[in-house]
Amino acid sequence: MTRNSIILCGPSTELGAEGYGGGKGGYVRNVTALLAHFSSGDVQMTLSPYSTRRYTRWWRVLLPFRLIADLWVYARNIRRAGAVHVMMTYGIAIYREFGMSVIATAFRRPLILDVRGGGFLLWLESAGWLLRAMAHWSLRHADVILGQGAAVVGNLKLRYGNKVHYFPNFIQSAYLPSNVRPRFAERELSVIFVGYCYAGKGVFELVEGCGRAARKGLSVRLTLVGAESREFAAHLDAYAPPAGLRIARCGTLEFDAVQSMLAAHDIFCFPTRHVGEGHPNVITEAMAHALVIAATRHGFITELLDDTSAYFVESESADTIADALVHIDTHRDEAQRKADNARSTVQERFLETRVLGQLREVYRRVLRLEN
Repeated sequence: MTRNSIILCGPSTELGAEGYGGGKGGYVRNVTALLAHFSSGDVQMTLSPYSTRRYTRWWRVLLPFRLIADLWVYARNIRRAGAVHVMMTYGIAIYREFGMSVIATAFRRPLILDVRGGGFLLWLESAGWLLRAMAHWSLRHADVILGQGAAVVGNLKLRYGNKVHYFPNFIQSAYLPSNVRPRFAERELSVIFVGYCYAGKGVFELVEGCGRAARKGLSVRLTLVGAESREFAAHLDAYAPPAGLRIARCGTLEFDAVQSMLAAHDIFCFPTRHVGEGHPNVITEAMAHALVIAATRHGFITELLDDTSAYFVESESADTIADALVHIDTHRDEAQRKADNARSTVQERFLETRVLGQLREVYRRVLRLEN
C-alpha cells in the first residue's frame, strides 16, 4: 500500500469526444483534471475506472456483469490505495457505490464519497427503501462526503455533521484565458449552447427564442454543440429558420475545440430544466471566457451567478429567451459588465488552485499526513 495515494473511482478518460456534449463530458473532464492536478506531490492519485451506461437495448441485461466487473477491478486496485475517492452518480449506480463502500470498509481504507450533480436529494426522497438504505449506509461509513451544491451540503450536514464539505466544479489554471476579447464585435449576436440536446436542456425553446428574436429584427447565429436526441434532430431537420437566424449544428466535440468555440461567441444560453441539474462545467467555462450568460434559475446555477453577472430566463419560455436577446442587443455595455463580473467570480471562487487546494487538505487529513 502507498500511504499517500488516492484511488479515484470515476469514468474512463478514454470517452474523449464521445463524452463532451454527449451527457458524460463533465464527469470525464473532472476525472482528467483531478488526475493531472494530483499527478505529483505529497498526495498522488490514480484512476480505477468504472463502466458507463451505453444506450442500447441490452443495457439492463449487461448491468449485473458490469457491476461485477467494476467491483472486481476496484477490489484489486484498492489494495494499493491509502484512501478511496468515489464519484457518486446514484440512481441505478447506487448498487456499485454501495459495493465500493462495503469493500473500502472491509479493507479499512478511508472512504471519500463525492456526490455529483444536483439530483441526489430528489432521488433520495423518491427511491425505494432498499436503495435509500444502501445510500445512507454508504454515507454513514464514509470518512468524508463532498457535495457539489450548497443545498446538498446543508441537507447532508444535518445528518452527517462536519464530515460534509462543499466541492464545486472548477477551472484548471491552464485553461483560464489570460485575456478575453470584448464581446459584440459584430452586429450579429453569436449565441452558443453546449450540452446534450434534448428537451430537458431547453433546446427546443432556445431555437424558437432565437427565431422570435430574429423576427424582431435581430441578426442571430446559434451554435449547438452536443449530441442530439432523436426528437430534437427531427425537429431541426424540419425547422425553417426565419430571415436573420443562422443555425450551426456541431455535434460532440473535444474539450479544446469546445473552448475555442466558446471564445468565438458572445452569449452562452443555457435554458435548462434538466432533472438533476447541478453545477455544469460548461457554465463555469463560459464564465471564464467572459461570455454573456442567459440561463434559467435551475439546479445550482444561482449559486454561481446572480443578477449582476447573468440574465435569467423562465423555464420552457421561448418568449423570455427572445426578450433577453433583444435586451442584450440594445444594452451591450451592460451585458459586457455582467460578463466581466462572471469572469471575476470564476477567478475568486472556482479556480483549480483554490478548489483543489482545499481538497488537498481534506486528503491530507484523511491520509493522516504530517504537516
